[in-house]
Amino acid sequence: MAEELRRFVQAYRYGEWIQYITEDFEFGNFMKGLNWFANSGCKGCLQGGGMPACEVRTCCKGKGLKNCYFCGGFARCEKLGYQKATYEINESYDRIRQIGYENWLKEQNEKASKGFDNIHFLEEENGKNQEY
Repeated sequence: MAEELRRFVQAYRYGEWIQYITEDFEFGNFMKGLNWFANSGCKGCLQGGGMPACEVRTCCKGKGLKNCYFCGGFARCEKLGYQKATYEINESYDRIRQIGYENWLKEQNEKASKGFDNIHFLEEENGKNQEY
């Protein structure tokens, strides 16, 4: 999404005329942030992705697991409350058990290539019009 927004902003050449519309917008910082989002990607928990103090990552790393789906205590883990409510990971866990992790990853990639959007979970949880 960030890449698409960056393409849009560049195609319409906002950087050349935004200062005539508003003085309250620092276009250079906006593009710096947009470029960061467009070029970033989650490296995965064990490679340092996500929040540094994540207790879930610490737990997985301590157990030597790729992620929580490989943990025998997944179904009853209390550390995953946010993830279970936000990302429907229980359904994913059930699907992984049915078809295997590698096949599940293929399904997720296929969903993503078709425009699958899981942001609605966060919008419902955090409010769609939240401003920072």
